Amino acid sequence: MKLSLYDALQHPEQIIETMKDADIATLTLVLTYITSDLSYLEKIKPYVKGAFDYAVNVPEDISLEIRSSLTKELLKITKKNNKLNKFNPIENKYLDQLMSVGVGTEVPKEYIPMMEEELNFDTLSVRDHFIDNIKKHKNKPKVIIVGSGLCGILAGIKLSKANIPFTIFEKNDSIGGTWYENNYPGCGVDTPNHVYAYSFEPSFEWKEFYSKRDSIYKYLQHCVNKFDLTKHIKFNTTVESIKYDESLKIWKSVIIYEGNKTTIESNIVISAVGQLNKPSFPDISGIETFNKPLIHTAKWDKNYNFKNKVVALIGTGASGMQVAPELAKITKKLIIFQRTPHWIIANPNYHRKLSKGKKWVLENIPYYARWYRLQLFWGFCDGIHESLCKDPNWHFPDRSINHTNERFRINMIKHIESLIGNNKELLNKVIPDYPPYGKRMLMDNNWFKMLKKDNVNLITDKINYINKNSINTINNSYNIDAIVTATGFNAGKMIWPIEVLGKNGTNLNDYWEGDNPRAHIGITVPNFPNFFMMYGPNTNLAHGGSIVFQGECQIRYILGCINLLLEKNYNNMDCKTESYIKYNTKLDEQHAQMVWTHNKVDSWYRNKAGRVTTNSPWRLVDYWNFTKEPKESDYIFN
Repeated sequence: MKLSLYDALQHPEQIIETMKDADIATLTLVLTYITSDLSYLEKIKPYVKGAFDYAVNVPEDISLEIRSSLTKELLKITKKNNKLNKFNPIENKYLDQLMSVGVGTEVPKEYIPMMEEELNFDTLSVRDHFIDNIKKHKNKPKVIIVGSGLCGILAGIKLSKANIPFTIFEKNDSIGGTWYENNYPGCGVDTPNHVYAYSFEPSFEWKEFYSKRDSIYKYLQHCVNKFDLTKHIKFNTTVESIKYDESLKIWKSVIIYEGNKTTIESNIVISAVGQLNKPSFPDISGIETFNKPLIHTAKWDKNYNFKNKVVALIGTGASGMQVAPELAKITKKLIIFQRTPHWIIANPNYHRKLSKGKKWVLENIPYYARWYRLQLFWGFCDGIHESLCKDPNWHFPDRSINHTNERFRINMIKHIESLIGNNKELLNKVIPDYPPYGKRMLMDNNWFKMLKKDNVNLITDKINYINKNSINTINNSYNIDAIVTATGFNAGKMIWPIEVLGKNGTNLNDYWEGDNPRAHIGITVPNFPNFFMMYGPNTNLAHGGSIVFQGECQIRYILGCINLLLEKNYNNMDCKTESYIKYNTKLDEQHAQMVWTHNKVDSWYRNKAGRVTTNSPWRLVDYWNFTKEPKESDYIFN
């Protein structure tokens, strides 16, 4: 159906039929929201067991009633130009009831302010209120943004709206960051793409529930073009160093373009280089002597022909999960070297395409996409947060951390056994001995089916060394035509290799003791005034959610800081050491209660000392509250 909402409503039987493709729980939330009639919630409440459309099984007579009633209500309030007549949405005090029914469990009232903001989809004026204040000031600071990935683009859009002069320096010849650099076969998101988009720019072009790399990259290109950012971006430009000049109270950034160095001055620096942008190669003896193709997933060689080759894959994390099934289709032999197994979730939506009806509803039914987004946020983040917290009285602490975590474990093992069968040797290789969510959770990309293929071999022996043409373990030697490393990134080396020097020549890398990055709310660091980070320390969402949401929280906070500088007529603001320490102490205390610090877990989330440096331990609602506006008491102004 390509009709507009108004035109479609002239044929109610057609729109009722189209709505069959939509999640009935989400449709009910829309109907209740626009009518204030809570009785609809009671009709579906007994049948909603989770936040996902594939978990809802409402009887057809009730579903038909919901679709028919919604069609009638929309006909009343929709104008010919597809605009809505004024109507009185349900009172905010009832929003938690709507959300609770929509996700199948009780949602605390503390979520109401965040939900109210998310539902304000026309202007998001509440989220952008700092922008309106900043616009009033004539003398605005000059800003540089490092990186044009997802967060850099977001920062550029918001600064542009606030009429703040800025330049984005991008080391590549294109925008996109990790979504430009990673183009290996099978590359895609493991977050539902309907929460992997800016709240102010939803996409109705997604073809899948979980989009592949090209779709994400296309979306980012669309955003850059729509908000006219290209004129602000300097491509093929490397930032070598960023130094604070205390006498002038400005930042001086040394950039390299076509071999020439230039110094750029700015009042403010926003680092949007992220965590997943520096490929990490495995530290294996002799790897440098391998004289055949050695290909990292983040540096993919499109010219190499894998067909009928014997290929080794080192690394079985997120990238390995995506690329391995594609390699298995074309290689003569795929030998996978696994250090530790990962927990893998069976998700019916992971390979599903969006139907035409579902796409139409998302684009045309008012508030549907917003309520759907909130359901996904709950189901993939805050709704499971409690299950990732250690229960000190739990009876099986070696294998799980609480009752729900144990249930996750049992269900995932059942899924694995259903695919692998009675192959005990293979089962022992693929079932982890640590609690679920201890490492990054993976979506089943037909991994277990792939492992049963005749040309795939899973090796769990430790690699001793690599020579010019083979990989050697304790027990065997494997002649290899090419090695693919799916070994991730140097996530702990944030901002590196850029040299950042703050007050008194303080080196940021030294301040962080090399592999111990910390920041106040993940954004600011003492002795580095007017230096802000997006996707900085402890802001990665390892338990779900969306880095887009985190980014929007961070840029709002940064705009709040800029607003403070302008309102108070200050030159700069420097995070107080006591605020920095207090926040990180609280953060570390929370991490001590989380699954990522379990004694059986060793991952890229943690540094050499065992401290979690990448992940946020907070619920989305917590971080949303932390970043609503900066506290003057956390900063020194001058």
